[in-house]
Amino acid sequence: MNEWILIPIVLFGGYYITTLVLWFSHWFAHIPRSPLRGFHVLGHHAIYPSGQECLGKRFIYGAGRHDSIYIFLPWIAAETFAIWQFLRIEFALLVTIEAALLVWGFSYLHEQFHLINSRHQNSLQFLNARNHHFKHHDENVNFSVLDHFWDRVFDTAS
Repeated sequence: MNEWILIPIVLFGGYYITTLVLWFSHWFAHIPRSPLRGFHVLGHHAIYPSGQECLGKRFIYGAGRHDSIYIFLPWIAAETFAIWQFLRIEFALLVTIEAALLVWGFSYLHEQFHLINSRHQNSLQFLNARNHHFKHHDENVNFSVLDHFWDRVFDTAS
């Protein structure tokens, strides 16, 4: 069997596993007894309490940090460990790079959603995704940033 055919399959699987980890991380930070709730909900959501109050000149995250990655770290670490345990080294490397890019993209878009002068504000797709995120600040929905596949699977899409 030609091993090149495995690359798109591994990347496809890696995409859906990583986006599941990102969805779960965000959802978990909203659970009342979550140890990450203080940073995320009582931090970020306190600064941006509703969809009407989500924009600023500078992005501010909870607990004095500028990034949302802190709520993802435990789960991304577990995913990375599993990747390196179960995949061959070349596939593990590919999926790790893919996961890092997805986490960066998730974080970057999240920051852009909250900026008044986002460099993407002329994009209809971006504005639609931003509105989905603002609804997240009003309700316990839309835990993904762009691809809401897992929100649809777990019935958290609005």
